[in-house]
Amino acid sequence: MKKKNIYHINDRTMKYQTLILSRHQHSYLGLPGTFEARYPQEIVFPNMSAGRVDEFYTTAEGLLINLEEESGEITEKVLEKISNYLIFGDFMYSKKLYSAVICHKDPKKEFEYFERSPSIIIKVHFIHIPQEELWRKYENLIRKIEQKEQLTIEESLDIAFVAKFISKEYEQFITESLAKSFKYAKISDEIPKRDIGVLLGAMILKHFDDDEKINELMEDIDMKQINDEIRIIAREEYADKLEKIEKENIQLKNKQKEIENKNKQMETKQKEIENKNKQMETKQKEIEIKIKKLSEMKDLNSQKARKILNSLIVH
Repeated sequence: MKKKNIYHINDRTMKYQTLILSRHQHSYLGLPGTFEARYPQEIVFPNMSAGRVDEFYTTAEGLLINLEEESGEITEKVLEKISNYLIFGDFMYSKKLYSAVICHKDPKKEFEYFERSPSIIIKVHFIHIPQEELWRKYENLIRKIEQKEQLTIEESLDIAFVAKFISKEYEQFITESLAKSFKYAKISDEIPKRDIGVLLGAMILKHFDDDEKINELMEDIDMKQINDEIRIIAREEYADKLEKIEKENIQLKNKQKEIENKNKQMETKQKEIENKNKQMETKQKEIEIKIKKLSEMKDLNSQKARKILNSLIVH
């Protein structure tokens, strides 16, 4: 069966959900600084083709973070792609850059330097959570929930992110188990249970295709009530912040379009210059041929020689 939205949510609620996912993931992964705002994901490569990053967002300390997620090996092609993202981010936003990749396969290193060209070298940080650690976190969650113990901030976030990062083989089992345990979890007061429910709901929709199962699990986490709360929060508490982000995104996209238009104009002018240069080269060759013919003539006063001279004067 095809996946469908079980509970209708408006655009503002969707923006709120995306916002808290980025904010909590930043904290959960221990990335530098304090999450501030998401930036548009669309980019333009140097060859004018369109691209899309997984995440571009800023911190309160002035960092622009590019966070990518890779299921396969970190190859030279992947690093080159990320270098394109960083060059675009540096040009477009003029902020300090930080690049990190969530690696599903162990890269066996914390970071890597990639030489894009002799004078441009980027540093990419790697994040890998071993499956053994995810299983340990899951078992700890189930134990503490069964014993009705209070969860710490990190343990509260484990509910969502263990389901997000667990291997594909076990993602449905883990997500369903956590969804059925969710209502009994004592979430840290510093993280609203609503937020964890939103993130877990996103994992349900991501990992399941069967509408009946999705409905069942969404009811287990009481997603309808969570969405009702989000609508109120998004409208009242986050309205100004979301509107500000929306306006900033519109301005950034407009700026990006201006750059694209200017680049197209420059390409057109470049082609005009190239055509003019070709015309000049052709005329130069014609002149050289005529001068060569004149040099071979004994009588420069002949009608044929004068005709060539007149054509050179016209040039």
